[in-house]
Amino acid sequence: MPTLNINRTFLQTAVILMGGALLSADAAWLHMRELAHTYGEICGSGFSTLTHCPDCYVSASFLVASVAAVLLAHVDRTETRIWAWSSPSA
Repeated sequence: MPTLNINRTFLQTAVILMGGALLSADAAWLHMRELAHTYGEICGSGFSTLTHCPDCYVSASFLVASVAAVLLAHVDRTETRIWAWSSPSA
């Protein structure tokens, strides 16, 4: 069985999440453009009952998750240890 490279796995996950964020942002932009054409304002603005569509929240969530995956990919794993197991006082 090959050795698992966790940093590469996190980077691949970040790329996939970024693609999902871009697709959701495109769908949200199209939805906002349709609302602006129909009602004269975009979702989430003004005093009307137009709230944000799910694509707005999904694209932001995917973006945050992809940034977290990139940060986790660059963590130096040689210094991270569970010190509770090796602590002499525990």
